[in-house]
Amino acid sequence: MSLLQVHGLSHGYATGGLLRRRGWLAVLDRIDLQLQAGESLGLLGPSGSGKSTLARLLLGLETPSQGEVVFAGAAVDQLRGERARQFQRNVQLVFQDAPSAFNPRRSIGWSIAEPLRHLSDLDAAARRERTVELLEQMGLRGEHAARLPHQLSGGQLQRANIARALALSPSLVILDEALSNLDRVLQLQLLQRLEALRRDSGTAFLLITHDLSLVRHFCQRVVVLDAGRIVEDRVVDADLAFEHPAGQALQAALLPERPVKRRQRL
Repeated sequence: MSLLQVHGLSHGYATGGLLRRRGWLAVLDRIDLQLQAGESLGLLGPSGSGKSTLARLLLGLETPSQGEVVFAGAAVDQLRGERARQFQRNVQLVFQDAPSAFNPRRSIGWSIAEPLRHLSDLDAAARRERTVELLEQMGLRGEHAARLPHQLSGGQLQRANIARALALSPSLVILDEALSNLDRVLQLQLLQRLEALRRDSGTAFLLITHDLSLVRHFCQRVVVLDAGRIVEDRVVDADLAFEHPAGQALQAALLPERPVKRRQRL
């Protein structure tokens, strides 16, 4: 079942100003994309390829210049009232910068429960119980709910950030370079937890990254974005190999899982 569909999506931004000639910077060009319910899809591309712009369009944070984003059969830019609230429940985004996602004067538990206060009917006791459940799901402890953001490490804070995105049991979670600031061990631990969640609950994930190794560990399918266009769309398996130069460059930059020991010359 198709959960998310993107049809002919193009987008850009006006440039220039009072003292400069106005122009147009094209960022995305005729993007077509589908994501199935319960699927883990990798969106791979170098910096500046348009990945984050695409994420904002998928969430309805910006209106595309051309084309449309359709979620569960409805055009995202046409959603109003309760249908818009339902979309906000069903689609969540996790950014790379976890500290900026939290109110420094509020506890971690208060921040995780924020979407529950606004978009659910749970009472205070149920929200506290759900908050502890989410923290433990991400490998933290219930006691972390009472701490302030500066009292958690960077890895712990990103776990809490992901926990908040999962609070409403969304159908789709978009991870926009959300793991890039973490060490490899923590990256893999989080991906294992998210993969278990995907299998158990059917949550779909869109992993936006420039790191092919994360895609290999987590995703069932991968698309490569280059200069605003999708240039590859492939199943992730042991034989994964790209044909387009952009995909090949990302593949060539992938470090081996274990260093190869060179034989010393006698």
